[in-house]
Amino acid sequence: MGKKLDKAVIILSKLSEVAHWIAAVSMIVVLILSLFGGTNIVQNVSSADFNASLSTYGFQVMVIDNAGQVNLTALRLFCVGAGIILSLMAMVFRNVYLIMKRSENGTPFQKDNVRMVREIGIFLIAIPILGLILSTIIRAAVGIDLAETSVELDSFLIGLVVLCLSRIFARGMALESDVDGLL
Repeated sequence: MGKKLDKAVIILSKLSEVAHWIAAVSMIVVLILSLFGGTNIVQNVSSADFNASLSTYGFQVMVIDNAGQVNLTALRLFCVGAGIILSLMAMVFRNVYLIMKRSENGTPFQKDNVRMVREIGIFLIAIPILGLILSTIIRAAVGIDLAETSVELDSFLIGLVVLCLSRIFARGMALESDVDGLL
């Protein structure tokens, strides 16, 4: 059962990483399209049945103003923020994949694994902080009506737990080194 679960985590983490990179690149594409073809986007989206807000990992922006028009500044700032947040999540899944692959036939208590677990914690903590900063910037740039300044602390709390786990990994690495020295 353990090997099957490990294999499933390896596959799912790689798929999640790729999906997040694709989503981050999509945000860059939408940003570029909005810079060069902004009026076309406004006409096409305004006539479509479009949700007024965009959200990713707790970072939420209203891109349709009270008049029913797309606010390009809000859309562009969302694309920048979402691209960064999605890239951070891609790095989380990349590190999970690498940890699992490196630990497949050996010990998980390796120097690189300790570093990657710590990075996962830092990335997870950075997401809600970045969302709050970006929401504040958007509120200043486009007004209070378009930026939702709610912050979900889920990834912040999970990041703290993962940082604690990185200390456990570091201690496990030290203990394993001590045991190897005795043999």
